[in-house]
Parts: sequence; C-alpha cells; structure tokens
Amino acid sequence: MSWEAENWARQQRTGDPVTKAVLVGIANWMNPKGDECQVSMRRLADEVEISVRTAQRHVQRLAELGFIVKSDAVRSDGGQGWNSFRFPGYKPPRVSHVEPPAKADTPHDNLTGGEGDKLTPPHDRLTPSPATDCHGEGDTAVSWEGSDKDNNKPPIAPQGAKDPAEKRNRGSRIPADWKPPALSDLPPAAKAKARQWPTGAYEAEAEAFQNFWLAEASGRASKLDWDKAWCTWINRSTGQILRDARSGVQHSAPSSTPRPALPAKAHDTSRENGAAAKIRTLVKAKLGDQQYDRWVAPSRLDIDAGTMTAVAVSSFASNYLRDNFANDLAQAMHAVLGPDAELRFANETPAA
Repeated sequence: MSWEAENWARQQRTGDPVTKAVLVGIANWMNPKGDECQVSMRRLADEVEISVRTAQRHVQRLAELGFIVKSDAVRSDGGQGWNSFRFPGYKPPRVSHVEPPAKADTPHDNLTGGEGDKLTPPHDRLTPSPATDCHGEGDTAVSWEGSDKDNNKPPIAPQGAKDPAEKRNRGSRIPADWKPPALSDLPPAAKAKARQWPTGAYEAEAEAFQNFWLAEASGRASKLDWDKAWCTWINRSTGQILRDARSGVQHSAPSSTPRPALPAKAHDTSRENGAAAKIRTLVKAKLGDQQYDRWVAPSRLDIDAGTMTAVAVSSFASNYLRDNFANDLAQAMHAVLGPDAELRFANETPAA
C-alpha cells in the first residue's frame, strides 16, 4: 500500500464517486514509486464494495479518461491472471537523504558548560546553542518533482474528458414565442405520422406541447433542440391522437386556418340491401353520429356474396376510411356476413 499513490488518486477528478473509489482502490496496491501493480477484479470489487461487473465498467472508464493503463496477465497454463495496472499521470516523490550533524566529541566542563558539566541543563537559555541544520537525526527530506513555475500552470484535463463549458451547456427552456416547424420541414418519420392527424390536431398539439414545457419546473425542461423534442412528441402521441379522432374528439384549429368542409356529395344508398343496412347500424353505434355522418354515411356499401366494397366519394375519403375505420367496418361486416367475408375499398365520383 502506498500513501503517496492513494493521496494522488484522491486528488483526481473523475466525475463519478464510484469511479474515483475504484481509482483509490487500485492505488492501495501501488507502491510509492508507482510501479505496475497486479490485482484481481474480484479483490478490487470487494475493496470498493461493488459487483465485479460494476468494477469492470468503471475500470474501463478510468482507462478511457487516461487515469490508468490496464493490461491482462496470462498464467503459465494459459488461463486469465490478475490484471496489471499503472498510473501514467502519477509522478513519484524524489527522496534525498540528509546526513545528521556530527556530535561534539568534547563534553562541557562542570561549571562553565565545559567538560563534565552536570549542572547546566540542556539548551540553557544563557548559552546559545550551536547552529544546526533544521533536519534531525536520520531525517529524510522529500520534494516533489517540478518547480514553482510548474505550479502556476493550469491543470491538464485527462484524455477524453469534456471541456467544462461543454458540460455546462444543458440547453434552454422553451421560448414563449416558440412555433412548430412547418409540416413539410419535419423529418420523414415525424412527417409521415403528423400527416395522419385530423385537421387542427397539429396546431392544437403544438400548443399543448409548449404549455406543458412552460409549466414544467424540473431540470428536464431544458432542451438543446426544441424542434427535435417536438418531433419526439409527434412520434409518441400519434397513436393516441388517432384513437381520439376515431372516438369523435375534435381539435380546434387557429382562426387563420380554414376548416375543411364536409364532403359536398354522397353516393346514392337507396339500392343497398338489408345486410348493408345492418352493417351501417353496427358501425354507427361504434363510431358515433359525428364520425359516421362525416365518413361512412356518404359512402356506398356494395355487397356481393361474401365480399363488401366500401365505395367512397373520393380517393382521399377512401384512404381515410381504410386507415381509420377498416377494423370497425370489418367487425360489423363479419357480424352480419360471417367470419369469412372480405372487405374492399374503392372510390367513385357521385353522380351529379
């Protein structure tokens, strides 16, 4: 065990208390000269009171930061030996031996402090003591390598360590005037999901996103890039937004954004058979009047044997039916026509 090496280890800044404890634990097996030491990962883990896996992880971090150099030893039988460690940044102290001053061969007398003097106490204040070196007998002077000029140099950051200014850059809170990027400027994945949202949902969710983070008081309310945070919000909330839309939830859009009008035309459904009427009743009960009247009522349900084709008034309406209401239509169809019935989608322009 080396007090010098352990003291050096305690003065280092690793950024993690467990990592520093592992560094001090390794220093326990180092000698004052800083020679390479060997210690098993199990003994090191027991020293710091952590698991072997945790010790291995923090040893790897110390190596990445440049505090240690680790090499694996191999036994004569080819098995894994103890790990070898050395501290590349550790400088052992220089030791110089100072010879003690020579003792006087001639004793003091009896009365005047000369030969045989037994009355005058040692170090009598009336008799000045001879000048001696500040070191006592057998004293050892220790000086660290380097000069006073070296002490004025700024400390060198360990290899791989981040600049302190970079560590302090933890982002900023969302601006009060933040606006979401245009839909066309979103990354491909976020754009594809946001395009499925019903009218007004993009603006309404952006407002909810901003209000949520403005009200958040914890440290996680600071972000480096708020537009990227908005894309993450889109990816996470799309499923819930589409489920809400199917349940009839409406999103109010800003006054400057015109709301799309309901389909201007509808197919003639007077020639649909009784099975189609039963399917419509089940679908309307499942979706509610608002969603049913907007998307299903204008469509025509053509039933031919075991196949039902939902004919919408436009390509957009057909795609919306398939993407949002296919499961509801299929469940109603199977309940009426049987489990082997097939659902198809098509679109036609209604007759004038």
